[in-house]
Amino acid sequence: MIKNFENITYELNADELEIVPLIVKGISMRKGKNSAVSGTLICEKMNLHGARLRKIINYIRVNNLIYGLCSCSKGYYTATNINELEDCIISLRQRISSQVKVLNAMEGQTMMFGGTGQLSIFE
Repeated sequence: MIKNFENITYELNADELEIVPLIVKGISMRKGKNSAVSGTLICEKMNLHGARLRKIINYIRVNNLIYGLCSCSKGYYTATNINELEDCIISLRQRISSQVKVLNAMEGQTMMFGGTGQLSIFE
């Protein structure tokens, strides 16, 4: 769970685990970026909230249930070649980099509240 987001980042429950195979099957059929399915559509069809879909996608990726499960502005899809997978990896790295910059700035701002302003390693 993520601090301050516990109500939406809790581990998958039994109902969500039951629909994982359906989501795996559906996204597995979406081959290539041009065939991406939107998260909004998945949420509507599976009666999910976006945060829970992202938790399910994370579960699928971490457990290697779909190799090359990519995402883009159009939605989720299965990579058909190394270029699609590498583009997704680059996008992920860029998003992580952006978040690390925000983290570093906020840790520096702790001095305003009596902290040390020192950077910490991820918890």
